[in-house]
Amino acid sequence: MVGDVHTERDAEVLEGDTWPARVALRFTAFTERWLPDAFGFVLVGTFLIFALGLATGESPTTLVDAWGQGCWSLIQFTLQMAMIIIGGYAVAVSAPVARLIARMGQIPKSPRAAIAFTAAVAMISSYLNWAFSLIFTAILAKEIARVVRGVDYRALGAMAFPGLGTVWAQGLSGSAALQVAGPASGADRDPAVHRGHGPGGTRGLPVSRTGSSRADRPTRPAPFPPSRRPGTRGTRMSCVRGTRCGEP
Repeated sequence: MVGDVHTERDAEVLEGDTWPARVALRFTAFTERWLPDAFGFVLVGTFLIFALGLATGESPTTLVDAWGQGCWSLIQFTLQMAMIIIGGYAVAVSAPVARLIARMGQIPKSPRAAIAFTAAVAMISSYLNWAFSLIFTAILAKEIARVVRGVDYRALGAMAFPGLGTVWAQGLSGSAALQVAGPASGADRDPAVHRGHGPGGTRGLPVSRTGSSRADRPTRPAPFPPSRRPGTRGTRMSCVRGTRCGEP
């Protein structure tokens, strides 16, 4: 049984390891034994939302129709994510990248340098493409663990994925950027995007829309417009004896 193998392996590690490692292994064993996979959460969430919808008075046909429309409305974004993962994997396992990984594995000379180097490569590559970083850095960590003596393989494996929790969302393949680039964001309907700005009618947002130009920022209005100030022509205000200037 897989659970028995994990238990025997963890028992061997628990005998001569530090207490943080023992606590981590116990949490890992509990998670692998009792928590379901992602598909299980999807099924539970689907039936739970369906039951809550019935409790609010919605008909079953309306709920099923809403579920179907919501699923297929994400097909464009799902295809984008799938192509990113497939493309990143194909590049990461190619022969030129394999030779690059072999050379990069020779750079760190100590266990600490190996862990720091792996984390830095993970974040830089994740900024370029998070799917490529997912495969590339994992293979690099495996190569560094083979070359560098005495490095903690668990720490090295953990440092292969910090890019997915730090910089990937702001990177070139971030989900937010892909959503904004799609037609559903409404950017293609913004007249400021299609209106020419600058020499040659270059398209794009004006600088005033980006918040970067002080000259184009709206200024604070005066207390009275020039044509409405007290004592000027063309106004209904006047200074009459017995009243304060500015009162009608």
